[in-house]
Amino acid sequence: MKEIEKLNEAFKVFSLASEALQKYYSSLRDEVKRLNQELQAKNQELKDTLEMLRSVVNCIRDALFVISVDGKVLMMNKEAAKLRNHISPETYCNQGFDGTEIGISINNENRIFLLSLSEVVSENTTTGYVLMLKDITEKRQKEAIQERNKRLIAMGEMMATIVHEMRNPLCSIELYASMLQKELEGTELESISKGVSTGVRSLNNILSNMLYFAKPRTPSMRHVEIGPFVEETLELIRPVAESRGIRIVKNIQNLLINMDDALIRQVLMNLFLNAMQAMNQGGTIIISADFNEKGFFMHIEDTGCGMDEDTLERIFDPFYTTRDDGTGLGLSISLKIMQSHGGSINVRSQPGRGTVFTLVFPEKLMVNKNNIPQEVCNK
Repeated sequence: MKEIEKLNEAFKVFSLASEALQKYYSSLRDEVKRLNQELQAKNQELKDTLEMLRSVVNCIRDALFVISVDGKVLMMNKEAAKLRNHISPETYCNQGFDGTEIGISINNENRIFLLSLSEVVSENTTTGYVLMLKDITEKRQKEAIQERNKRLIAMGEMMATIVHEMRNPLCSIELYASMLQKELEGTELESISKGVSTGVRSLNNILSNMLYFAKPRTPSMRHVEIGPFVEETLELIRPVAESRGIRIVKNIQNLLINMDDALIRQVLMNLFLNAMQAMNQGGTIIISADFNEKGFFMHIEDTGCGMDEDTLERIFDPFYTTRDDGTGLGLSISLKIMQSHGGSINVRSQPGRGTVFTLVFPEKLMVNKNNIPQEVCNK
């Protein structure tokens, strides 16, 4: 009996212990469930935080690399991914590169980047690096343009001073040359005096170009009969043309155009002189015109050496010239003058086959367009 009582007592103790163990297990299971839920919540929070961090990093316009201490790229944003095949960011994990500029060729285009390097430090130990590359190409280009503009302004001021100083003796030379031409009229030396006058006018035209480049002026518009105007301008270069065996052909209707005749004469002089310089062994300059509902077009054609495509792309750039004695300002200023009239200059050329410059005057500058004979309009 005692053994049975001890056995019952042991069974009761076991039952109580088993019940207590079940309660503890149930409590432990609930705690594990709570911890799992909390862990999932923390994981989701961490995932959301990482996603937000990734979005923020990708929104950065600069290229960003995160690099381990052993030189492995751990993370990069979208801008960095674009550069990954063009640079090795691991090579710049040195504070000596911080604040330096490097050039990178991307799709045959040279770009300039400013490097910024920061160490990732944990408990006084460097655990990695953050490398940022900022594209400063446009900034450097703007700085270069500003610097060039400063130089051009200074050059313009210097040009204006030089032009005013040179024009005084030129005016005297032109005056005496015209007086000499009258004295020599009808003699064999008349052509020489004409050549002197033409040379002076050519120099004066160069000075006018330089002065206009230094201080562009607003056109003073007035009605001008284009036929006589072109003929008067041609008279200025005719002696030089004859001395070089260059024939001049003119076919222009006498239309009335609203323009600044002094500025447009400067444009024509530039184009006429260019045409003559393109024909060393003689040739022909043809001046013609036509018009339609879009405007009036004056064509200056020569039979000179012509230009290739590379030259055509740059002929209107300031200071660009293919001649050793050229200033590179004539065509650039001519274009600016035409643009100040609301027009433009078109050009066609082929090497060895001559060049055609076309002055484009907008339709609003044609004064008597409604009174022109129909047969002229149909030309």
